[in-house]
Amino acid sequence: MTESAASPVRLELGGPELSTTTPHYAAGEARCQAGPDGRAPERLYAGPAIGAVICGVFDYRAQNGRGLAAPGSIVFANGGEAFSCRHLDTGGNRRAVIALNPQTLKEVANDCGFEDPSFEVAVLPASRRATAFYGAVRKAAAGVLPEDGVIELMGEALRLASGAAAGPIAPAERARVLTVARRLEQGYGEPVTLSDMAAWANLSRYHFVRVFRAVVGDSPHQYLIGARLRAAADRLLDTHEPVTEIALGVGFNDLSHFHATFRRAFGVSPRAWRRAA
Repeated sequence: MTESAASPVRLELGGPELSTTTPHYAAGEARCQAGPDGRAPERLYAGPAIGAVICGVFDYRAQNGRGLAAPGSIVFANGGEAFSCRHLDTGGNRRAVIALNPQTLKEVANDCGFEDPSFEVAVLPASRRATAFYGAVRKAAAGVLPEDGVIELMGEALRLASGAAAGPIAPAERARVLTVARRLEQGYGEPVTLSDMAAWANLSRYHFVRVFRAVVGDSPHQYLIGARLRAAADRLLDTHEPVTEIALGVGFNDLSHFHATFRRAFGVSPRAWRRAA
């Protein structure tokens, strides 16, 4: 995958293009039809990828292992590797899939302490451990994840595929992340990137996202959105500023996104919130 969001990306060499393409990942759905004997032709992955099995039961075989895949299972793929499926029913399978940017995956792997960014197992069976990850993959395949969500997902995938646990959080890291959270509360209206926030905490992007969620309870992106929404709610009640000016002033550049996000958070539109005061 290139850094250009416009470049088409495929899960498999010679396969169809994925519907969503961003600088860090591409996503969509993949289907595999069962032949008369339940087998599907062997294919090659174009790059590292993750799949969440939506329906179908099949024996999955790749160079990093084999396993029984069923609804709720997670399938891990490495670029250039051959894989095959033998279906145990006639319906084939359907998967939500994410093709990962190899450079971003390598960066996250280094931050996690893995010398090799390859996935060590082929299938993670459906389980409580896999359920939250399944939801993240489905969400990515249905829309666009923010940058911190993509990086967090990559780190979790590497840990799940290796069986490694996340390392402890040092007191100094906790203090630096809390300082960033306070800075976001005060400067919510200013444009800020994940790289900016990580630099403020003197952490890599992956470690910043991991520590921030562990300490604050939310991702940096969602925390910033929350700070902006709270500021907007206060200004709607405390001032007579037009709604558009408030939205732009707290950091929302897309008014339709502001209205939709505000309604999800507070249950009413910004104007209804103001009228109810």
